[in-house]
Amino acid sequence: MAGHKKVSEGSPGNDSWEGVFYFHPDDGIYQDHFPGYPVVPGSLIVHAFLQAAREACFLPDYLTIENFRFREFLSPGHHAFRIELEEDRLKCQIYRGEKKLVTGALRR
Repeated sequence: MAGHKKVSEGSPGNDSWEGVFYFHPDDGIYQDHFPGYPVVPGSLIVHAFLQAAREACFLPDYLTIENFRFREFLSPGHHAFRIELEEDRLKCQIYRGEKKLVTGALRR
């Protein structure tokens, strides 16, 4: 599998943490999604949040993916993320400045 995502600069806290997802621009998936205008597929974005949850030891035997909204296309590269723990779910967000680009939740 190509190195299309990784978490860097993550700093888990008690109830929230932030970091940076990196979607490698040389990943072959962008040849098909979309040629000439590479866009990170939503499934890779959700998978990056699952990977971050795993690294923070938040993965139980099952998770439900809830209400992911993709407000803008993400191009390959670095994207800041924030994850907040609220009872039985993780609120997930990719943002640029004050603007939320992706929002959703992972529920136990």
